Amino acid sequence: MMIYVITLGFDEKFALRAIARRGLKEGDSVWVILSQPVDERAERAFNHLSEILNKMFNNLEIKHFKIEPRDLVQALLKLCEIFNTRKNDKFILILSGGFRALIIETMLTATLLKLNAEIDIEFEDSSSIISFPLKMNQPIEINDIEKRILKELKENPLTLSKLVVKTGLNKTTLWRIVKRLVESGYLKVDKNTYSLTELGVIAVSIS
Repeated sequence: MMIYVITLGFDEKFALRAIARRGLKEGDSVWVILSQPVDERAERAFNHLSEILNKMFNNLEIKHFKIEPRDLVQALLKLCEIFNTRKNDKFILILSGGFRALIIETMLTATLLKLNAEIDIEFEDSSSIISFPLKMNQPIEINDIEKRILKELKENPLTLSKLVVKTGLNKTTLWRIVKRLVESGYLKVDKNTYSLTELGVIAVSIS
């Protein structure tokens, strides 16, 4: 199950396009974050978004929450309370609308809670989109051995056996290390071949 978290401003089109790109499935939820006090234009946008989604999907859970973004601490506490109700689920944070402060507070809360989340941001002129895992917003923590493995994979993907030859590490030890790097979002594996993720490319470049 997926939870779509949307910071909503006066226009619902960014949210609708993001949901269409990602694709809702049965059991998914949509949480809309509104700035308090709620502007009547934002209220209309939420009502229109709800109306369209309810026509497209049966039994879709749509919730909305009102956050006062001018009080940072209270906003973070309220958002923590909201996210903690489903902390172990996967989230898509659609941060293309709403007040900038509310967008930052939403991403900051998700980062503090270390949610399993991806971020979607569409440009204001709708010309492009950036998407990235929330882990890219967290400190890069790799040791010297892990850095060496990432560097070996910088040029070309390698199997575990070839990594053993390149690094000289014991196969069992190496497997344990690359498993952690995959779980941490630095590596991806396809058909027993390991390669860098976008986060891995950044990590090996700045560390």
